[in-house]
Amino acid sequence: MHNPNSIKNLLSPLVKRWYIIVICVAIAGIAAWRYMQVATPVYQASATIKIEDQTGITETKLFKDFDVFNQNNKTQTEVEVLKSRYLFEKALEKLDFFVEYYRQDDMHSVELYHNAPFSVDFNISSQNFNQQEFDFKHLGGERIRISYNDGKHTAEKNARFGEVIKGKDWSVTINKRKVHESAFADNFQFIIYSKEALAQKMMNTDYIVRAVDKDVNIIKVYYKHPVPEKAMKMVNAISQAYLEQGLSDKKDLANSTLDFINQQLAIVTQELNDAQNALKKYKIEHEIVNIPQQTDATFRTLSQLEIQRVDINMQLSMLEHLSEYLRRNKEINLSGPEYSTIADPLFTESVSKLNNKLRERMTESARYTENDPHMLNLNGEIEQLRAYLVESVNNTRKKLLIRGGEVDGAIGEQRASFDGVPEMESTLNELNRNFFLYEKVYNFLIEKRTEALITSQVNVSFNRILEAATMPYRPVAPVPAVVWGIAIFIGLIMGITIAYVRHYIKSSVSSREEMEKVSSIPFIGNVERFTKNSNGYSSFSALTTRILLTQSEKEKLVVTVTSTKKGEGKTFIATGVARTLAAMDKKVLLIDMNPYNPTLNQWFDNKNPNGMSDIYLNRTNIHDAINITSFPNLDMINAGNPESPISHLVATKKTKEIIDELRLHYDVIVFDTPESGKYVDAIPFMKWSDLNLYVVKADETNRELIANAELVKEEYRLEEVYFVLNAMNEKRNHTGYINNNKLKSIKKNIVPQLTSLFAW
Repeated sequence: MHNPNSIKNLLSPLVKRWYIIVICVAIAGIAAWRYMQVATPVYQASATIKIEDQTGITETKLFKDFDVFNQNNKTQTEVEVLKSRYLFEKALEKLDFFVEYYRQDDMHSVELYHNAPFSVDFNISSQNFNQQEFDFKHLGGERIRISYNDGKHTAEKNARFGEVIKGKDWSVTINKRKVHESAFADNFQFIIYSKEALAQKMMNTDYIVRAVDKDVNIIKVYYKHPVPEKAMKMVNAISQAYLEQGLSDKKDLANSTLDFINQQLAIVTQELNDAQNALKKYKIEHEIVNIPQQTDATFRTLSQLEIQRVDINMQLSMLEHLSEYLRRNKEINLSGPEYSTIADPLFTESVSKLNNKLRERMTESARYTENDPHMLNLNGEIEQLRAYLVESVNNTRKKLLIRGGEVDGAIGEQRASFDGVPEMESTLNELNRNFFLYEKVYNFLIEKRTEALITSQVNVSFNRILEAATMPYRPVAPVPAVVWGIAIFIGLIMGITIAYVRHYIKSSVSSREEMEKVSSIPFIGNVERFTKNSNGYSSFSALTTRILLTQSEKEKLVVTVTSTKKGEGKTFIATGVARTLAAMDKKVLLIDMNPYNPTLNQWFDNKNPNGMSDIYLNRTNIHDAINITSFPNLDMINAGNPESPISHLVATKKTKEIIDELRLHYDVIVFDTPESGKYVDAIPFMKWSDLNLYVVKADETNRELIANAELVKEEYRLEEVYFVLNAMNEKRNHTGYINNNKLKSIKKNIVPQLTSLFAW
């Protein structure tokens, strides 16, 4: 089955109108060649700059320690710095770009730079000056003329080389370079710019700053210009200005840092002195040398006092025991070691004497009796010593009590000294902390002050130019391959567009040749444009003759007439063919099989109400539905009642039976059917017909609708399908080709046929 949307059909407008594409490509190629001749070449210079992360000197972190001085050295930030207008103007100050020289011709002007045969020195006397254009003319020898627009009219001034020429806001001196007189043969122009005007002109899309990668601190600077030397100088000047500006900013930042540190040092020095004096005063007032050592000594003293207190209590306990012993016992024995702990010398001496006398009495008791004077005298001495011992015990006890009180007092004093230690230590820690803090800040500021002093004296930029711009010798634009590629592409697009526009604007067919270009269905004939009552015998005679010739072997002929859409002239063609065949002595039956729009009755005076719908619904027979017309040999059957649908019956054997029955009585049977683009009623009749006429209306039916005939033929496998071109405006002969008058006019036309390729 043929698909009208296939690639072949899609490309068919291009294949048929290939010459349009070729001509468009040729025109585009000529335009590209001409553009290459007159286009001004543009050169691009580039430099590579490495951005360092470190902003101080060597290992210093001066600006990173203070947030107020912290710089964002991210690559993207530096890209924006390089793009700034301020830096661009700083770079222009180093260049001699403020005067531009041009050689002019009829097509374009070329910038000369140092190749101009003259140079211009200028002075601007007003801040409002922006730019001024001058036309230069060499008058011969040393004489020159400049013309310019002063805002109201064109002014001219004659002068000599080296002479000062003054204007409203400017003055210029034109100097002659060492060139031959022939160098002044052309027309020249020079333009003077202010710094702001020149920056505004040159800082355009030709100036590009781009980071190589977001993670790599490398920046590429590009500049394009018709003069390669200017492109190189511009890039190098911007790179150098960037480094100098960075160095200047670094020095300014270091000096500002130094001033800030000096101010802070004055404040911190005073605070450090105040903290030191407060600490010293507190130590003096509280007699503090070393709190841990003093506390340790107090603990040792208190321990010794506690030991003394225990010893005193032990001695008092022994004295109490001795006193009790002396009161209860008349005979005493003081030789036990427990009394040796009493450290009183008098008590010890008394005990020693008493013990000696007691031992002596024990020795003498063996020699003397109790009443012996010696024994009595010895007992008296013992009593005296005992009384003296009692007195010693009392005296020693008093001394121990006094000493115990002293020890208790000392213990209390030592314990009381611990009560103020936490507060004193806390205060001392706070004073020490303040002192150490101010001391640390002071030392830090001294260190940073030294670094700032060194930084302010260093004339080294840490950002550096890895690769300076060099003179470009090959232009980046226009690129011949790109220009030719674009030209060919545009030519193809234009050619394809014109081919399709030509195809779709003139989408309707008007001749046999055009029909044969869009469909493989054969062409059988054409019919000129006629009104209802016009005599179209000659046109229909040619058509019916071709029909009979194609079907010469068949005695009986069944013809189905259809079209793709309504209004193509199906009924007109069916009626004309039937009437012409009837005039050729053929017995013809014309049948209206279009119940949706039955118009055949308008061509004949038909009084019979029965029609095809009644035949299919078995309401009447075929012969009762036939109408005899006023034309000899021509009968007809109308469509019948349009309210009785029969579309579901036309594909049944009923249709075949009707056709077979009618073949017995008529030579030619012509069916007028509904449009095949909307209804399928015509398909069964086309399947069982000997000849199928597919009507196309000239200058109205577009090519896509004609393709529908191809689709119907292939999809339903129809045979003997022919196109009939209806309502043609141009006179043609019976074969459908151009008539003799038209042929003669073509022969007289000596203009090459190529001129008609674009005829619409």
